[in-house]
Amino acid sequence: MFVGLLLAQESSSSIKELFIRKWAFRRIVVVMIIMFGLGMSYYGVPLAVRDIKVNIYLSEALNAMVELPTFVITPILLEKFSRRSTVLVNCLIGGAAGVFCFVLSLFGRTNIAFALELASFFWARIGFNLMAVYMVELFPTCVRNFATTMLRQGLVLGGACCPLIASIGTYVPSLSFAVFGLAMSGLGLFTLLLPETKGSSLCDTMEAQEQRDQALKTNHSC
Repeated sequence: MFVGLLLAQESSSSIKELFIRKWAFRRIVVVMIIMFGLGMSYYGVPLAVRDIKVNIYLSEALNAMVELPTFVITPILLEKFSRRSTVLVNCLIGGAAGVFCFVLSLFGRTNIAFALELASFFWARIGFNLMAVYMVELFPTCVRNFATTMLRQGLVLGGACCPLIASIGTYVPSLSFAVFGLAMSGLGLFTLLLPETKGSSLCDTMEAQEQRDQALKTNHSC
């Protein structure tokens, strides 16, 4: 019982440090902002697909199928490219797909617009997978579980805004795709505020994380 109480106190202290230390607080805020944009696209794009005038059942089936290859592609991207650049490019491509989906739907190019809707959803899912791995490397073990919870909260908050934004399609068809795309790309730019972590070791404490980050900065500046 005493050991359990001691561990609980240590965990509470570690979580408090997540908000006290500027670098940790800045990272968790940036991660939540990025996930907010990804959440808007991930949950919102399938919700707004009705504006493209395609079969709703077919669209739901294809959106579900599009998720399957993401679990194969994500490890390849993580292996070949850096974390920060991969997340950034992913958000920009996915956001651009959403914007072009809106533009082409205005010109009646339904099939191409639907393909771009699938692409936007696909990259939103890839982005979530990438950020889940990135998060593990950004925070030490003592706060990693809590930080991952905050990542998930950012995603859910983005999804909570989707019904309201999707309702815009009632007045301006497909405009919601542009909103989702701009959110994904615009908020994805916050990735530039995060450090690169590929190839770095995982840390157990906040102090070890600070030392590792400082060493990475020194190596990059040399």
